[in-house]
Amino acid sequence: MTQEGPFEGARALLRGCRYGTLATLAEGGAPFASLVALASDERGAPLLLLSDLARHTQNLKRDGRASLLLDGSEGRRERLAAARLTLTGTIAPAESQAASRRYLAVHPEAARLLELADFRFYRLEPDAGHLIAGFGRIDTIAAADFLVPAALAADLAQSEAGAIEHMHADHADAVDLLAGAPGGRIGALDADGMDLVAGTQAVRCDYAARLGAAADLRVAIVELVRKARKS
Repeated sequence: MTQEGPFEGARALLRGCRYGTLATLAEGGAPFASLVALASDERGAPLLLLSDLARHTQNLKRDGRASLLLDGSEGRRERLAAARLTLTGTIAPAESQAASRRYLAVHPEAARLLELADFRFYRLEPDAGHLIAGFGRIDTIAAADFLVPAALAADLAQSEAGAIEHMHADHADAVDLLAGAPGGRIGALDADGMDLVAGTQAVRCDYAARLGAAADLRVAIVELVRKARKS
């Protein structure tokens, strides 16, 4: 089951934010902030698709230390009362099929960027998160307390392709329901939920709780579909 308290707010921002403010160290040590698009890997660590030509990428090649602000205030009237999470850690290259698939499940329009020679995937490996969940609700959280355990992420990765294939082949109507449109596809699964794509629209569906084991995946998906049918 998902932990109560600050963990839940951190998880929601890690999986739900599609953009963030990246702070890197410019030459000379001054902070440099920029807007970036992001997704999350199997454990919940942020994935970025960055151009070699961008100033933030050049900064990271000199010094991989960085901070990333995930802002949950979009659409809120009182933005400073909304949740936000500041991650600190190190950014390094993360070129892999899994990184590409998970990123495109959240940003399908980014496929055109992969045709350019200067764009590459990076991962922020967080060491801590500073969560502001509202007025007076402030917590500093160790990365181990909000990232998916490595063993659980690895177990799910082994069954992910088969689970997605099964859903597409035998439960296409449920996939369309979760995606919100005909022709929906599941782009990625993880211990917290799934990322779906319908055309150029990306949809995130979170389980009621983080999975405790890979064997819990089927029950979690059934519950997602059940709730979607009732709403």
